[in-house]
Amino acid sequence: MIKHAIALASFLGLLAGQAAAADLAAVPYAQVATVAPWTGFHVGVAGGWGRGSSRQDQTGSPFAGVGDSGDFAQAGWIAGATVGYDWQFGMFAVGVEGDLSAADIDGNTSNGGCAGVVPCRTKITWLHTGRGRVGVTFGQFMPYITGGVAFAGLKATNFNTENSQPNGMWGGVVGGGVEWMFLPQWSAKAEYLFIPSFGTATPSDLAGKVTERNVSLVRFGVNYHFADAPVTARY
Repeated sequence: MIKHAIALASFLGLLAGQAAAADLAAVPYAQVATVAPWTGFHVGVAGGWGRGSSRQDQTGSPFAGVGDSGDFAQAGWIAGATVGYDWQFGMFAVGVEGDLSAADIDGNTSNGGCAGVVPCRTKITWLHTGRGRVGVTFGQFMPYITGGVAFAGLKATNFNTENSQPNGMWGGVVGGGVEWMFLPQWSAKAEYLFIPSFGTATPSDLAGKVTERNVSLVRFGVNYHFADAPVTARY
């Protein structure tokens, strides 16, 4: 009888060991996902306000240097679309970003030779920037600095003429901002950009040259992020 009891206990112990081994085999492997939420393409819209300073100088003989306008202020709105790509490395993110905007940053003066029926007027009608940016990520927030080149479409009227035409001008741009990932693939941003000076334009239908400088932009925007797949470690 004792022999039978020992045999039965041994058999039950063997079954329990096999069941435990089967349970261990069924446990899935562990996985750890490392997510870089700022890595990937993004597209969005941005708009805000801008101001700048323009100057129109008489260059045509016999009035060269006479009746120049002096500096005059411009102000107005700007709005457009943005596209870019960011790479996140730990706390840091680097990327490239471009935007194209319509604008109405306008100003005029009647000083000097601009006195008369038609004042001197300069207006930025569109603006494009291509920039790099570097940010430091704090979870859902990323303050960043940015810099690159800017291109603007300029329309000018001067020295009592009705003539005007758009001109493409370029210059450098620097700035900074902060972006907030308020949803998994959506972010909002606020940024400031400064363009110290554009190249001087000499429109073919105007009797002078146009200088555009000290353009400041304050913009707010929303971006949608096409996030890359998370990096996954398996074991």
